Amino acid sequence: MLFKNALIYRFTKPVPWPLEDLETGLSEHAFTPCQANDTYRLGWVPAAPLVSDALVYQQGRYLLLTLKREEKILPASVIKEEVEERAQEIEEREQRKLRKKEKNELKEQVITVLLPQAFKRSRLMSAYIDLDKGLLVVDTSSGTRADEFTSFLRQSMGTLPIRFVALNEAPAVHFSDWVQKDNTPTPFVSGDNCELRSGDGSDTVIRCKGTESLTDAISTHIENGMQVTQLSLEWDEKLSFAVGDDLKIKRIKFMDTLQEQLKDGDTGEAAERFAADFSLMTLEFSRMTDDLIKVLGGEDMSAVIQE
Repeated sequence: MLFKNALIYRFTKPVPWPLEDLETGLSEHAFTPCQANDTYRLGWVPAAPLVSDALVYQQGRYLLLTLKREEKILPASVIKEEVEERAQEIEEREQRKLRKKEKNELKEQVITVLLPQAFKRSRLMSAYIDLDKGLLVVDTSSGTRADEFTSFLRQSMGTLPIRFVALNEAPAVHFSDWVQKDNTPTPFVSGDNCELRSGDGSDTVIRCKGTESLTDAISTHIENGMQVTQLSLEWDEKLSFAVGDDLKIKRIKFMDTLQEQLKDGDTGEAAERFAADFSLMTLEFSRMTDDLIKVLGGEDMSAVIQE
């Protein structure tokens, strides 16, 4: 149970439901497989199946949730081919061209016929709630998938008062300054990948990968008005990742120090190993997030209601 990405949301008021209500809300929207005419289904599944069948896995002040999406696979090329064959048969039989509206109706009929025969595929998406800090951390780098997760959680619980973590200052300004001056604040170290974008409306993008010195490679671009909008970082010799100016964290890797701790906690028992991994991950993510927000100028809490 190690997240590879992190989209971080702030609860704008204290988490509005006790654990019992959360479990009840999720159970009422538990996953059920696609039926014949479904294109997809969403539902909650056990968050720690190696530990228990509970839909919410609690460890201390952290709650883990897992959403399952099952969808039918209907390639557009297959639908198009079937529609064209049927349209051709009708046109030849009736000696006329089908109108666009008729072809759209034909497409809907084809989809209805093919859906029950379609293959299924599924994916899981997990997130944890940090009750003490009032954060929701979703394991994805896709805003669309994160929206699906949070929308379904809101539907399940009736309310979900969250927003993306808001900062007092623009991250791109800090990233650019760190790279240009080759002075990333402790406990972070800049990696060898970054992305620059222009601010002149042309949406020019420059990506630097595997460059020994980012400062030498992009200093001129920064002086010409471009900004670093994504930067690879290492934190405290424990985590490496890429972070964007939208605070989306991608490609998280546990470095040797943490890998050793994970091995030390490996008892061979699946349930105990899961618990140890989740405990270490949430602890280190929490510390890293605190440090990252701090070096980026702090969080704007003006819209957050605190107890």
